[in-house]
Amino acid sequence: MIDSRQRLVLMALILIAFVWRIWRLDFQSLWRDEVDAIFFAVRNLPETLSMFVQAAQNGPVYFLSLRPWFAIVGTSEYVLRFPSVAAGTLSVPLVWHVGRRLLPTPGDARGTFWLSTALLGTLFFAINPYQIWYGQEGKMYATVTCLALLSSWLWLRGIDEGGWQIWLAYLGIVSIALYVHLLMVLLIPFHLAWFAAAWPASRLHWRGYSAALAGLTLPYLPMVWWHWMLLTSPEKLSGFNFTPLPAMLSGLALSHARGFIESLDLLWLAPVFFLWGAGLFFCVTTIAELQRTDRAVLPPGRRYLMLLAWLTVPILLIFALSLRQPVFTERYVIWIGPASLFFMALGLRVLVDNSGRIAWPVSIIFLLYMAGLWGGVAWQQKVKVIKYDLRTAMQYVDGRRSPDDLLILQIPHQEWAYRYYTSDFEPNPFTDSDARLGWWVGGPYTNWERGDDVERAEVNTYLSNATAGADDVWVLLSEATLWDRRRLMDEWLAAHGTLKMEKPFAGVTVRQYQMHTANP
Repeated sequence: MIDSRQRLVLMALILIAFVWRIWRLDFQSLWRDEVDAIFFAVRNLPETLSMFVQAAQNGPVYFLSLRPWFAIVGTSEYVLRFPSVAAGTLSVPLVWHVGRRLLPTPGDARGTFWLSTALLGTLFFAINPYQIWYGQEGKMYATVTCLALLSSWLWLRGIDEGGWQIWLAYLGIVSIALYVHLLMVLLIPFHLAWFAAAWPASRLHWRGYSAALAGLTLPYLPMVWWHWMLLTSPEKLSGFNFTPLPAMLSGLALSHARGFIESLDLLWLAPVFFLWGAGLFFCVTTIAELQRTDRAVLPPGRRYLMLLAWLTVPILLIFALSLRQPVFTERYVIWIGPASLFFMALGLRVLVDNSGRIAWPVSIIFLLYMAGLWGGVAWQQKVKVIKYDLRTAMQYVDGRRSPDDLLILQIPHQEWAYRYYTSDFEPNPFTDSDARLGWWVGGPYTNWERGDDVERAEVNTYLSNATAGADDVWVLLSEATLWDRRRLMDEWLAAHGTLKMEKPFAGVTVRQYQMHTANP
């Protein structure tokens, strides 16, 4: 049971997490995937519902959940991102409850409550800059973490206590998670790994778990055929590049340690990795020490294996899948973050249990350092423009472009961001947006791996036709190398027009050309 002291501390951590996530929520511009989330949510309902049965369509439940929310309060950046704030905040008490069940956390006369693994893991989660970033993102990744924690808490309760209500809830949450993000299917083998690691204690309620697994075959059925197609196809269908396992591990470690401030010197992260390493290599002894006053039947080694499985099984499974079809990007496994933070919490417990008289001073120094480091990183994420500043760039163009001016968007998919940022953020910001977008074309795609002469000829034909009759041409470049790595469009425009204006924004460049009267 949670006593009044623990309840107050937990409420304080929830408040800290909420404040960190809600503050300057709309400072960063939306990036194109966030704009896509709005588009998928507000388009014709049958189109979004069809995502349940279409191959490789990701997140229909997430987009459907946004639909009524947008209908009530509109589609501003703040509105889009608030559900992620809520999910990130709700994850805080879930980290607490999962930590209390997975790892022994007795509160004895020595004051171990204040350095319990559950409390420390929850504190680290509340202030972790990587979790804060996605707690402010208008996508499903904070929700994914929340669902992973909730399903894991239900799994632990089911194995400890049993009861059809718990397993039914587990079945429902995992089913929802499958349609919030495709790779949440990894929850199934992950919890199977937990079941094996907790054996023989887990066999007590194996029937309820088996029934829940059997029930999960139903929501998974629509995915079976195209999962099989993806894995057996000799062609690359995923759109990702292959990432070797060492690069996966180093990228994940750095992201969870320093968030999105890549300029941070690695030396500053040494205490983070020290705590993590101490927890990884010495936590079995620490768990055994803590478990002396805990009546749990699960041995320390089994608890360690479960925590290690949480951290490693999703990564290894994604790597194995990527050997056939690359599917890795760091945010897809954001839900392993709490496991890493629990290892850090156990690393701090190692100091407490084995450092004698200097334990408390050293522990407090580490805690203050972590709070200062991650607080500073989270602050920088909130005051430094990190995402591509589509908002300012597009509103700049919209305020200066005449109706007769041609707009070239490179990449063409930015049309939805332009439609959005020239709207009043009403419940459907794309209504009547053709008039706002005006005369426009997408930039030519030149990344076909053909020769330069062939591509130049194609670009010349395309742009000669596209710009015919235009006196002024505006060009908005963002992620342009995804479409035109050799910058052949820039070359053509420089040869056939005069640059009147160029204005850089974060990750975006706006140019205005006056075209020559006769284009060859």
